[in-house]
Amino acid sequence: MNYKLRTLLIGIVIGVALCLGGIGGFLYWKISIYEKEFSRIDTKVEEAIKRLDLPLVEKKIKKMGFLPVYFSAEETLGIPFDYSLDKLIFQLEQEFSLKPIKIYQIKEENLKDSYQILVNLGSEERITHTLKFVLEKVKIALIIDDFGYSSGRTVDIFLKELDIPLAVSIIPGTKYAKFIAQEAHKSGKEVMVHLPMEAQREELNRGYKWIILDKMGEKEIKLATEEAIKDVPYAVGLNNHQGSVVTSKERPMKALLEVVKKEGLFFIDSKTTSGSIAFSLAQEMGIKSTSREAEFLDNEKKLDYITKQFQKLISLAKVRGKAVGIGHANITTAQAIKEILTNLERRKIELVYVSEIVE
Repeated sequence: MNYKLRTLLIGIVIGVALCLGGIGGFLYWKISIYEKEFSRIDTKVEEAIKRLDLPLVEKKIKKMGFLPVYFSAEETLGIPFDYSLDKLIFQLEQEFSLKPIKIYQIKEENLKDSYQILVNLGSEERITHTLKFVLEKVKIALIIDDFGYSSGRTVDIFLKELDIPLAVSIIPGTKYAKFIAQEAHKSGKEVMVHLPMEAQREELNRGYKWIILDKMGEKEIKLATEEAIKDVPYAVGLNNHQGSVVTSKERPMKALLEVVKKEGLFFIDSKTTSGSIAFSLAQEMGIKSTSREAEFLDNEKKLDYITKQFQKLISLAKVRGKAVGIGHANITTAQAIKEILTNLERRKIELVYVSEIVE
């Protein structure tokens, strides 16, 4: 290789090295600026979050981009159930309006299982922080018992005017059982069999086409249960009507629940007696089930009483995450629920079908 060519190659190598070194230096300088920028904003964001006093669920910091890279934070924070959501929006706007933070977006999302506020923050050049504030909704399932005896205004409110997930529990063998089951199904309601079972008071055990009595044999119980289920089209679940005698005894309940399991229905223990073993037995048998844990919504047929009972149901759901409320097919309960729904905080409470919360 002659001298001129060698000199040229050396010059090229030195030039490339100087160029790469310059680029590397520039990138290092730029990354350093980005790191300082991120650090300043992150400190301010954390100070604001601390003032909000909301629990941190998760925080991730990751590198973004390519030559130069920059940092981005993703944080999830919990919102307590009793927190004022409207107040929180205002607080977020106030807390994150301080320099050097720039608010890119504050967006509410009312999803099926949760209410969320998404916040994008950053510098003038880019988003550096994505915050998600999440309130997990409590789930409430409503069952309305004693359908089948009549049609008319009360039935119309429950089936046509209450546009919510709702379980309509029908007493088999009643005059309108099939009609109401069909109409409820058309209206998007869940249909249940409200199966009469023996009560302590003898006079309460009369007038039913099908009723499960303690004195009945296993085959008789199974046949009656099968026939009762057939009488209610589209049934997906079953709960007891009365039953303080039967639900406290394993022999009749086991025979009954074997049919429930065979037919693929879920079971709800209406808990008409504190001595009921129905729910625990259903669980042992692997049947999707749950029980009423709050008082009936309408032990008193008064608007104020039903409203207070619904608030108690919400309080129970706050503790357990979900709850079943049971009312009855009467005009006062229908009108009360209709009124309650107009003021229901849908960002915190999700009304669901009973089938969604049985386990």
